[in-house]
Amino acid sequence: MEKLIDNNSCIIDKFQLVNFFLQGFKPKTEFKIGVEYEKLGVHSKNCQAVCYSGQNSISRLLKELEDKGKLRKITENNNLIGLHGESGDITLEPGSQFEYSAQPFKTLKELEQEYLEFNKKTGIIAEQLGITFIGSGIQPLSTFNDICMIPKARYEIMRNYLPQKGSNALVMMMETAGTQVSVDFESEEDAMRKLRITLGLSPLLTAMFSNSPIRAGKLSGYKSYRAYAWLNTDNDRCGLVSKKVFDNNFSFSDYVDVLLDVPMFFIQRENRLIDTTGMTFREYMKKGFNGHKAIMEDWFLHMTTFFPDVRIKNYLEIRNCDCQRADMAMAFPALIKGIIYNNDAMEEAWKFVKDLSWEEMNELRDQIPMRGLNLKLKKYKLAEIAAELVFIAEFSLKSSHESIYLEKLNELTLEGKTPADIIIQNWDSIWNKDVKKLVEYARLD
Repeated sequence: MEKLIDNNSCIIDKFQLVNFFLQGFKPKTEFKIGVEYEKLGVHSKNCQAVCYSGQNSISRLLKELEDKGKLRKITENNNLIGLHGESGDITLEPGSQFEYSAQPFKTLKELEQEYLEFNKKTGIIAEQLGITFIGSGIQPLSTFNDICMIPKARYEIMRNYLPQKGSNALVMMMETAGTQVSVDFESEEDAMRKLRITLGLSPLLTAMFSNSPIRAGKLSGYKSYRAYAWLNTDNDRCGLVSKKVFDNNFSFSDYVDVLLDVPMFFIQRENRLIDTTGMTFREYMKKGFNGHKAIMEDWFLHMTTFFPDVRIKNYLEIRNCDCQRADMAMAFPALIKGIIYNNDAMEEAWKFVKDLSWEEMNELRDQIPMRGLNLKLKKYKLAEIAAELVFIAEFSLKSSHESIYLEKLNELTLEGKTPADIIIQNWDSIWNKDVKKLVEYARLD
């Protein structure tokens, strides 16, 4: 098997696409955990979303960070849209959501140190610019109509296309923020097992970390409006991947088949994006597009436009958690590590959802954004399952002393609550519906 893939090589057959995933195998001794943290910037005085350009803006903050650290610029058409560092990258989502992709580490302590350092550096500059970063799954006051999109060509194409597919696509793009965790696999069998279990658990994980009940300055009626927005974004590329995942014989080849039938957004030639909306990658492989033939770089780009709750790259990426306050920032990676890197823990967790039908799983996914943990799953209350999942992960992590990162989550689930429930409880009482009180509560620096 080749260890290197030429991005410019023409795609001749499907095995080239499968081969990319086969190269992701790692021995258990080298398993690490990675995290992508998104956070939301608001103006400290009026709590409106911080725009990309202007005096006290996200682009200004990026420039200040570049000047003060050993970071390399990421630009597009001379616009600063990110920074590359030795320990991770800072990039921007369409509505200037600030994302830090930390390099994977073996221990949660190392990840925590990276996260704290990132918040410290950005927080100091943000304060000077009158910006507050918050740990929330959605902008609390500004909506997509009030937020300017960053100058990035891929987002322009997506903005034109996605509203045709889902009524909340622009909410997802412009307003929301989440946390994503990545885990390794040692074989195809291991990857498929982890994919099946994390997808099966994904509605419960969404519920446990619901943290976006306030939108447009008022209670939205949802505990995770972010999750609700994803339900109404684009069913061609979002959700639980495929019913076949829950068959024991699902493979990388099957995953490639799913991706081949996902509609494309674009290809890139000579640093220029070419709009290819309206055709699937399978069609593109057969026919090409305006004289362009499919190359591996097109495939890699296409994979980044597939947005299921869990997706496969050279690793597994679990994507369905709202952005959290600082005291919960390590809980999601800790829960995933505790369950997914321990075979017994995986089996214990899987038993809660293994008997769900495809229809029941999707129905649960549909109800979670509004109800959170206030649901029943067959004979169990969802809150009871959530508490049991935390217990399973705590036991798994006990020997490494990493169970401390689950303390706050354990406290919440034992009370049958989510982070959103605390916000809802405070909103009409001690906060008196004041968005500034929410911002102060959720601030990250």
